[in-house]
Amino acid sequence: MKFSDHRFMKVAGPIISNSVFQKMKHIKHHDESVYEHVLDVAYQSYKIAYKMGLDWESTIRGALLHDFYLYKFDKTPRLRLPLDAFLHAVRHPVIALENAKEIFELNEKECNIIKSHMFPARIPKFKESWIVSMVDKFLAVIEYYNNYKKRITGTEEALKEA
Repeated sequence: MKFSDHRFMKVAGPIISNSVFQKMKHIKHHDESVYEHVLDVAYQSYKIAYKMGLDWESTIRGALLHDFYLYKFDKTPRLRLPLDAFLHAVRHPVIALENAKEIFELNEKECNIIKSHMFPARIPKFKESWIVSMVDKFLAVIEYYNNYKKRITGTEEALKEA
């Protein structure tokens, strides 16, 4: 679906093919890779922005780079985990923006999409930024649910075998 959409791929292709961007395939995001997550967010956000007559090109670029933080977040249970998770939520958009600016030329809208996707930590200035922020949250909920469902199903299967 995403890769057969020529309009989407014309904008996304140069970012997706970047070797540093490819590293996100090896960083986990809930139950999938950050790479898969940002592709999903970018494609769904693009479809909404396009239908609304908004700047769908900046939407694609900003959405692809919104989690361009390039480090693995350690979710190992520990006392500091809630604080670390909060700090990650607040800091990673700034780190993602810094990383993106080192490699790609970004316009103001793309920068705002990246920086404000963790609303309410930062308030989006553009409609496109709101779209990416909301799509990101919606897809994260689905990812959490699917991960939870897999764990529960796995637990049920293990109990049946016991």
